[in-house]
Amino acid sequence: MIKKIVSIVLLILIYNLLFYLQYLLRTELQLYLIGFRLNFLFVFNLILIYYHREKLPVITTYLKNFGKIKNWILIFFIPVISSILSILLIIQIGTLKYRKPEFLIEFGLTALLDIPIYYLWNLPLLLSYIVLIILLIEKFTFPRTLLFTFVLTLSYLIPGLGIVTEKFQFLQLSNLILVFGMILFTISVLRFGSSAWLSIFAALISIYSFVLVFGSKNSFVINTFFARNYKEWEGIFSIKKIEPEIIDLIYAGIIILFAIFFFIFDRRKLQ
Repeated sequence: MIKKIVSIVLLILIYNLLFYLQYLLRTELQLYLIGFRLNFLFVFNLILIYYHREKLPVITTYLKNFGKIKNWILIFFIPVISSILSILLIIQIGTLKYRKPEFLIEFGLTALLDIPIYYLWNLPLLLSYIVLIILLIEKFTFPRTLLFTFVLTLSYLIPGLGIVTEKFQFLQLSNLILVFGMILFTISVLRFGSSAWLSIFAALISIYSFVLVFGSKNSFVINTFFARNYKEWEGIFSIKKIEPEIIDLIYAGIIILFAIFFFIFDRRKLQ
């Protein structure tokens, strides 16, 4: 238990420190090796995994299981449906119009077609993250998963709140809630499918579905999960009459509901 607490505290401190250094140095602190994204987050994950190396046999089940094809299809469509439902809700409270963004083909369409390639390039980082989650959570009960998701979300406190760039406002919590939703969805898929590979796909698609539709100004997200030659993406819709943070909350709320459904369905399956 002490090792786990130490690991969690270090995870929160080191992640936030690295994000703060990214801001100070105006760089992602990331190495691109034949496309693979290698950064200090990955290195720190490996250090923590080594710290818990006696538990490594636990991950064997998750690595051996590729996951059923129908589950891969399901996981692909859930974030897509979440974006569609978000659009329908936004239309009710604001105005939404299609716009042809700059670099639509070079960035947007290419990102969709190259999902398998980006999956491969982000595999070291995301796999180290999933392995760390497995080692630290151990038992994927709903209360434990909820608590651990909250703790992991605190690792993104600095980029989530934007406290290093501007005056804090309550709506900035929307970024953290969005991160919370994506992490909870990823862990729920990990529990449901017992596959590290499927959960990595869940994390990637939940990011893609949101960013490609609604955009992002986070250069780390763009450079890591998309193309390294861009700093931001404006999305394919022009949205007015509502704050951008509301969009985060809507998508996060929907993806969290889907994550909860996975827990409910899995419990009924076990019964």
